[in-house]
Amino acid sequence: MSSSCSQCGANFSSDDTCQDRFNLSQFKELEQPAYYAVHHLSVACYLLQHNAYSRDGWLAVRELLFQFVSMGLTPAMARRQNQVRFDNGKRKQSLTKGIKLPDVEKIAWSCTIADVRLDSAELYCADVHHWAESILADSEGLIRTIEYLP
Repeated sequence: MSSSCSQCGANFSSDDTCQDRFNLSQFKELEQPAYYAVHHLSVACYLLQHNAYSRDGWLAVRELLFQFVSMGLTPAMARRQNQVRFDNGKRKQSLTKGIKLPDVEKIAWSCTIADVRLDSAELYCADVHHWAESILADSEGLIRTIEYLP
């Protein structure tokens, strides 16, 4: 039996779900450090595609993903750069609770977690990098339509 995700359009040849695949990928990352090397990308990709962030959270994490992919930002640099901004105790708004960014569900995602291979760390890392790049490209049209408020 095959299944399809209503949020991101991922297609599975079995009755797997995106959540199942994501959980499996996170277990691999925790068990094997070579997989964990792209944790900062895999979580952002999954949550962006499934619109799990609040509007402001979605925009902030997409910008962070852009910096990781296009500007060479490392997780350590991101932690230092955003220590106060994302600190749960000091943050004024939730990254996940609140109004969602409209029209995320209208994006035709060219790559989803269903396309990420778990066979080896090398394949996994390459696929997660590709996934991150595709999310940036696929969401560019939406980003251009957003009015940023001060």
